[in-house]
Amino acid sequence: MIKNEENIIDYIKSNIKTKSKDVLKSIGDDCAVIKISESKSFVVTTDTSLLGPHFSKDYLPYEIGYKSLATNLSDIAAMGCKPLYIFMAITIPDLNSSWIKSFYKGVKKLTTKHNVALIGGDTNKGPLSISIQVIGINKHKILYRNGAKPKDDIYVSGDLGSARSALIFKSIKNKKKEFLALKKFLHTPTPRVELGLDLSKFATSCIDVSDGLAKDISNIIKETKCGAKIYLDKIPHKLIIKKALPKNRLYEAIIGGGEDYELCFTANSKDSKKIKYLSKKHKIKITKIGTITKRDLKYYDHDKEIKMNLKGFDHFSS
Repeated sequence: MIKNEENIIDYIKSNIKTKSKDVLKSIGDDCAVIKISESKSFVVTTDTSLLGPHFSKDYLPYEIGYKSLATNLSDIAAMGCKPLYIFMAITIPDLNSSWIKSFYKGVKKLTTKHNVALIGGDTNKGPLSISIQVIGINKHKILYRNGAKPKDDIYVSGDLGSARSALIFKSIKNKKKEFLALKKFLHTPTPRVELGLDLSKFATSCIDVSDGLAKDISNIIKETKCGAKIYLDKIPHKLIIKKALPKNRLYEAIIGGGEDYELCFTANSKDSKKIKYLSKKHKIKITKIGTITKRDLKYYDHDKEIKMNLKGFDHFSS
């Protein structure tokens, strides 16, 4: 019985060919990896953005264009690679010149910043839908989800929970001020491409926080067949969230929400100085939030174990 997104992926893997001799990584990571030489590989990712699940009617066309590409670039960042090329298939309801120009202005913001070329795609008429494929290449080693080992430290970049909190505040009448303060983190997230490239020199695993930390860290320990201790009181988040949300909703925002597009990665404890250097170099907060263990995922708040039941984002959840 297919009940969720994970069941669909499992069915595909069981019934359709998903491997080839030049494919170093197929389904199961942020990108597929295709070998092109002894030291170089292409990394490839594809995402679709739709009205409803990924953006709402209050998004500006600039923000839709920007975010549709940012989510894909974040996958490349999680692999520790450099994005090179983009293919984009877009379906739009009509030829609105001002909307189209604003949309592509948002796309251009990121193609210019990361020196990426839009080299092909498709355009159609119909309900708004954007599908983007990004091809990248490794400069150093490729970061996978399955490289973490027991005793590795777990880190996250930036702050978590801002995007989810923006959605929460948006639905509360007297929280407009809080929504506006966090809106940019939901509408125009920052893919950590440059940080990912530097982390690829020494990190042991990496994933982008797109579906919520609870689900994304679960993906790492599933692939590594390990466990993890996560310290909720160490997870970085904006003060405005802590002030405005009760603790249960705070947990929901910082580990269950998703759409932060920060990097969650693991590293050997001996590399802590390198991480501090990267934090200064990129002017990004990088925080240790836990440790990889031999088994089980456990959450703690000031050393007290907390039972959590947050599964993260699923496209088919009601």
